[in-house]
Amino acid sequence: MTILVTGFTAFPGAPTNPTQRLMAALDGRCAATGERIAARLLPVDWARSWPALRAAIGETAPRCVLLFGLHAGAASVRIELCGRRERRLDRIDACGALPSGPRPEPLPVLLPVRLPLPSLARALRGEGIAFEWSRDAGGYICNDTLYDLCLHADELGVARYGFVHVPLTDESIGESVACDETQGLAFRTIPDEDLRRAAIALIDAAARDEGRMAEGPVEEGYATRSASSTVPV
Repeated sequence: MTILVTGFTAFPGAPTNPTQRLMAALDGRCAATGERIAARLLPVDWARSWPALRAAIGETAPRCVLLFGLHAGAASVRIELCGRRERRLDRIDACGALPSGPRPEPLPVLLPVRLPLPSLARALRGEGIAFEWSRDAGGYICNDTLYDLCLHADELGVARYGFVHVPLTDESIGESVACDETQGLAFRTIPDEDLRRAAIALIDAAARDEGRMAEGPVEEGYATRSASSTVPV
C-alpha cells in the first residue's frame, strides 16, 4: 500500500515554497506501517491542480492522502478540518490566471477531512511541535484542491485524507522577505528539520491508527480558527 503526500510549487507572493523541499525529503521513505510514501508536487494552477492530484491518486492507489501547503501568515503547523466551497475569484495563480468562476451552490459549503485527529495531536505533541486546528483553509488553490479531494475521495478509494498548512521555514524566509507581495508583513518561521519531523509524525499517525475515524467538526458559515495548541520550548 501507498501513502500519497503532496506539496505545491511556488506562486505569487511565495517565490520559495517550503513544501517543495519537504516533498523531496519524504519521497520514497516508509511510514511506520511499512507503507511506501509517494511524494508529488502540484501546480498552483486553478485549472490543473485537482487534475494533477487525481492523476497521482490513480497512479499510486493510496490508502491515505495528505496535502501540504504554505500559509506564510501561519504561526505554526495548521491542521485543516475541512475544505470550503468558497473561491477567491480575484486571486491569480502561478500562470497569471483567475478561477473560471464560483462553484455551483448545490454543493456543500464545507466538507470535512477524514483523519484520526486525536492521534495526529498526540503525534505532534510527542515531537514537541506547536500546532493548531483550523476550519478555514482559505479561498485559494490549496483549499480548492482539498475541497475536490473531500468531494471525490470515496469514488477514488481513498480512505483517509486531509490537509496541513505550514509556515515559512528558516531556510525559505530570505527570498520571501525580498518579494514585493510580502512587504510590510510579519512572519514566524520554523526550521526545515522541524517541518520534516512534523510531516513524518503526521504521516505515521494517519497511517498507523486503526481506531475510529474522526471527521473534522464543521459548522456551516464558521470560518475562523479554533483553539490552538502550543508546546513549551
